[in-house]
Amino acid sequence: MRKFLVLSIMILLVSFVVAESLTVGIIVQNASCLSQVRVMQAFEKIAKEKGWTVYTGDGKGSAEKVANLMETFVNRGVDAIVVAMAELPALKGAIKTASKAGVPIYAIDSGWVPGIECNITSNNFVIGAEMGAYLADRLGYKGNIVAISFREHHGTRKRRETLNAILEEYPNIKLLADYNVRYTSFYEDAQKAMEDFIIRFGDKIDAVWCAWDDLAKAATEVLRRYGYTRKDIFVVGADGHPHAYAEIRKPDSPLEATVAQEFEWFAAKTIEIIEKIQIKGIPKDKVIVTKNIYVPVTLVTPANVPPEGEYPYKMPWE
Repeated sequence: MRKFLVLSIMILLVSFVVAESLTVGIIVQNASCLSQVRVMQAFEKIAKEKGWTVYTGDGKGSAEKVANLMETFVNRGVDAIVVAMAELPALKGAIKTASKAGVPIYAIDSGWVPGIECNITSNNFVIGAEMGAYLADRLGYKGNIVAISFREHHGTRKRRETLNAILEEYPNIKLLADYNVRYTSFYEDAQKAMEDFIIRFGDKIDAVWCAWDDLAKAATEVLRRYGYTRKDIFVVGADGHPHAYAEIRKPDSPLEATVAQEFEWFAAKTIEIIEKIQIKGIPKDKVIVTKNIYVPVTLVTPANVPPEGEYPYKMPWE
């Protein structure tokens, strides 16, 4: 009887350990983007601290590669798949494969399509409003701007659409030109676009709107090379990366503002949702009320830029 009791306890303990541990695959669309690296690193850190097994993948800018990685993770028998900054409409086949295998897919900053449990992201209309409102206020509601955009991602597209609404409100702000970068060569594309803008418009440009901070950094480097400072032309970006904060802290740097996204919290929130549903057994409809779940953002300017090594928010592990 005693042996039977001990054996029963051991079985229960083993079952408990299995229930508390998950194997999850996370795939980013393009690890050349710092935002995606931050999401992946935070996800690995938090999940591994919980004892989970984490597989990682980089789509290198290719939706086809992301789809292949998803199918690879399904074949490995993962408990869940997370896709970050992905082109979901191009992943319908892989989503269907995962669904048939009973593997739930969670999205981070990728929008939502059928087959996805939910999307954890910032409200990109809010980001666009913060960017556009700052730009308009800083210009005094008149002047000339150029834009470096990326319409293929749901988030950067929403930011750009919000800029259009703001420009309609302030007709004395003129959009001289807009360039849409290619994802696989976004940095070089942004530099070439900024150089072309300078050649075409020169001192007519008062400000540069950039869809995210990496593009803003590229534009800033070109402006600096041509001798422009913040007093001549200022740049507005989004994401809130350390390199953006470093530029904002420099009085003469053209890069003057960014909207900080809490990428580490994207990862933390995703893990929290997976844990509630797949470990704690909380009904999905009690955990996921809307398809998009938003994390707050913060406008960062010279007035509130954090000191070196810090962010304008606390990390999930702090």
